Formats: sequence, C-alpha cells, structure tokens
Amino acid sequence: MPYAIAAPRQPSRYPGLLLALIGFAVWTLFSLWPWLMHPSEPFRIREAWDTPLFWRVGMPALLLAQAAGGALTGGKVYWQPLWMLGGFFVGLLLVHPAGGDFGLFPLMLILIGIPCYLALLAVTAIGRALGDLVGD
Repeated sequence: MPYAIAAPRQPSRYPGLLLALIGFAVWTLFSLWPWLMHPSEPFRIREAWDTPLFWRVGMPALLLAQAAGGALTGGKVYWQPLWMLGGFFVGLLLVHPAGGDFGLFPLMLILIGIPCYLALLAVTAIGRALGDLVGD
C-alpha cells in the first residue's frame, strides 16, 4: 500500500518577515492606542507594555502568530522567535515617548528580551509539534 509523502516545510524569509511586521505592528499600535482612543487629547506616545490592552490582546496575538509560524514553516526553531523580537525591538526603537533615552536598553534586553525569546521559542516548538501532528 503506497504511503502519501508530505512535502517538507521549507524555511522561507516571508514568514519571518511577516512575524517581524506583526511584532512591529503590535508595539506601534499599543504605543499609540491611548491617543487613538482619545484623539481630542494631546498626542502622547506610551510604552506599549504600559497599556493593559497590550497584555490582554497584543501579547496573545504575538504568541498565536508565533505558534502559527512554527506550525506552518520549516527550518530551525531557534531562529524564528528572533524575527518577532526583531520587529518588536525595531518598533520599540522607532516609536517611543519623546525625551526618553536608551540608557536602560541593555537592561531591557536582558530582563525582557531573554524571557520573551524563551517564551516565543517554547510557543514556536509547540506550534511545530502541533503542525507535525496535524500534518501526519
């Protein structure tokens, strides 16, 4: 009896670029969210993680996108979270409150970047495992 052989998932830059765009979009949207909801108030950018909606909507969206990326693409699992974090950090660098400097950036990389990478790596691995399970 012949067995159907599934085509292997190929690594591609497009899913990585999409993950980077999602990371950038989530940071930017939730940094501007207070102003978008109250346009009559003066324009003010906040740190995205200072808004409760970021934790309720933005973070789950990041995790779901990362899991979908893990399920739908091939390649090494440990590279994929770097795309999401790269987009997120580009957003952090470009969309930040006026007058702030980057003096705490190295500390942020250590205290936020590494735990986020590990969480995204775990979600990617779960997504990959579910993709393999469903693909069989």
